[in-house]
Amino acid sequence: MQNPNLFLSIIRIGFFQKLFYTKPVKKIPIPYLIAVDGGGTGCRVVIARPKGGILASAESGPANIATAFGTALHTIIKTASEAWQKAGLEAATMPQAVAVLGLAGANIGDVAQRLKRSLPFTQSYVTDDRETTLRGALAGADGCLAAVGTGSFFCSQNAGVTRSIGGWGFSVGDDGSGARLGQDLLRRVLHCHDGIENHSDLTRSVLQAFDNDPAAISTFALSASPHDFGCYAPQVIKAADAGDPQAVNLRTSAVNAIQTALEAVGFTGQQRLCMCGGLGRAVSGVLDPVYRDSLVRPKGDALAGGLAIAQSILNQSQSI
Repeated sequence: MQNPNLFLSIIRIGFFQKLFYTKPVKKIPIPYLIAVDGGGTGCRVVIARPKGGILASAESGPANIATAFGTALHTIIKTASEAWQKAGLEAATMPQAVAVLGLAGANIGDVAQRLKRSLPFTQSYVTDDRETTLRGALAGADGCLAAVGTGSFFCSQNAGVTRSIGGWGFSVGDDGSGARLGQDLLRRVLHCHDGIENHSDLTRSVLQAFDNDPAAISTFALSASPHDFGCYAPQVIKAADAGDPQAVNLRTSAVNAIQTALEAVGFTGQQRLCMCGGLGRAVSGVLDPVYRDSLVRPKGDALAGGLAIAQSILNQSQSI
């Protein structure tokens, strides 16, 4: 070889190029977070950046996957797509999001698994709204929760251990809920018509809305959804606040059901208590003193809880 030193230098250069040279790494986009809260009243969606910063939100109609799976699926995807568009994000990137869905009825049968298979997200966690609501309201702290809207459920958390009751659906559950209160109102109207109870201004006005035809109430009830019944709850609360005797009696029954459930889930008067949901907030001022004195403002709602869970899922996936 004419110049062995030159040959060795070339070999060394090639070796160190292979050792230190790396190809440019393609940057993988960090997935956004999606939280969905769905139930008999409506569907809400928020889009957020990882570690905070809500980009957009959207709302739509009822999304109870146990009572109307197809409708709920359509509503969830439509509302999520609307929020994604509002955030100014490309539609093709939505499947990369980490989505957490807290849905009424997800604890019944196999609907949660069916929904997950139908969603467009590569990472999704479908749970019932008890988990997301509790996470949002207490943010990991000890306490009790009554979530009373169209439906109802009750939870407690102590030293990381959670208990929950209710959430079994309108047909066999939802004690103290708006749907149950609305149904009880219509039953009371019929009782007043039959002379079992005495009419009040509220019961008369409801009967008049059905053209004073009790059979029309029965016809309505045959196909009424929990949401349909729940639409009557605000009338009861408004009339009760005005002193209508039948409304006061109906509201008292709902409050008693709520307090009984809270006692069953472990409320003793020593814990903080969060009242969530439209009806829960509406009756919080007429709870018995031991409950009322324990009330605290929820730290966040079900969407905040969903985002917190989504962030945990993202953190775990990135640490693997």
